[in-house]
Amino acid sequence: MKSFLIILSLVFMISSMWGQNRLPIGLRYDVAQFAGNEEQIYLELYYSFDVSSLRYIVKGESKQGEAVVSVVIKQSSNDTIVARQGWRLPFSVNDSTMLQQSRLYSDIFGFLLKPDLYRVYLSASDANDQETKDSLTFLLNVKLFGRENVALSDVELASSIVPMEKDSTNRFYKNSYEVKPNPTRLYGIHQPVLFYYLEAYNLKTKQSETYLTKAVVTNAVGKEVVSHEKPKRRVNDSNVEVGMIKVHSLRTGTYTFTYSIMDSSDNSVISSSERFNVFNPSLPMDTLMNPATMNIDATEYATMTEQEVDKEFEQCRYIATKNELDQYKQFKGVEAKRKALYEFWIRRDEDLTTPHNEKKGEYFNRVGLANSQYATGFREGWKTDRGRIYIIYGPPDEVERHANEIDTKPYEVWYYNSIQGGVQFVFGDRSGFSDYILIHSTHRNELRDENWKRQIEAN
Repeated sequence: MKSFLIILSLVFMISSMWGQNRLPIGLRYDVAQFAGNEEQIYLELYYSFDVSSLRYIVKGESKQGEAVVSVVIKQSSNDTIVARQGWRLPFSVNDSTMLQQSRLYSDIFGFLLKPDLYRVYLSASDANDQETKDSLTFLLNVKLFGRENVALSDVELASSIVPMEKDSTNRFYKNSYEVKPNPTRLYGIHQPVLFYYLEAYNLKTKQSETYLTKAVVTNAVGKEVVSHEKPKRRVNDSNVEVGMIKVHSLRTGTYTFTYSIMDSSDNSVISSSERFNVFNPSLPMDTLMNPATMNIDATEYATMTEQEVDKEFEQCRYIATKNELDQYKQFKGVEAKRKALYEFWIRRDEDLTTPHNEKKGEYFNRVGLANSQYATGFREGWKTDRGRIYIIYGPPDEVERHANEIDTKPYEVWYYNSIQGGVQFVFGDRSGFSDYILIHSTHRNELRDENWKRQIEAN
């Protein structure tokens, strides 16, 4: 655990970009893989959260808050924990007006990992308020870069990159640069310059003395809007590739940054890409930025593995139609599945003119909360009955908890006042292992049992 005092001279970002349904602390993340050693890659996990959402307590002449951040990495196949890090982050502010607008704090975790498919669990919470928290989980496919051919690391999108002398105390230092990450991947009015960092490996496996690099930004329909080319000499076997692109003139929308190395001797091309968003409210929306006609290669689905696509679609089963479920079972190969998942969410996007699918964001916010609140020793939270009801209908208006009744096993009653004139859901812990299952509901499409109390009678 590490602890250090951070004065709130933090990057200002508008909170409205994340929508009204985001969890209060607004946790965001990004990852990049770099060459490590012969058996492992070096993973950097970047994260940010809104420190203005923390609860601050007056201590002396200042107000102090504290966040708790942790990350756990498990093998996807058997849930074995392979890495874990976490620390407490204290914040201090003398002027409370600084907290009236969203302020992001960004930091970094680093890990050495062997090739495998992992599940990453990232969480942040307010040490002074248990209700203020957020958590994320995602799959991570780790592969070695190899030594036979030219290779590129992942792209790290940054808020700034400046040359600096070697400094072991600066967590953002690497290869003669201070690289401050931008986990939100949001640029535009408050961050008009996109900085990028990546590494090239095995450059001397080619015979030519020079190679051509190309940095390209494409919009949501695959059209190049920015393009920079630069020839370089093969001085070393590895090289750091850094640069910047001004995005202040780009219209609000979703874009993809791609960095390529091209060799004229054999016409080979190796590329690495990263998706980002631009918010420039002073510029008109690009009418071509319609997600219904978007090139899938310019979306987050382009880099998803088949396991990730299958997992996400499985989590969508509560709102999928029977026809969608049946069709998905027939798809073979990752490309067909990516297209199906992409179209699944396009059909549910209520505003195609915005760069974000608000419906999808809200849905997976609920999945994340269900996983953190309703998981049992047997199932992930989203697979439980309470998780399913929360994901479909949202947070209940009222919850009755009966954990210590003399004649009954523990049970809960959830009330929703605005659904079908008012409905209720009753969950009972019949097994005694905190596995609450739905035993009765007045909702017309859910399980109904007027004699539900018999199911939870104490033996």
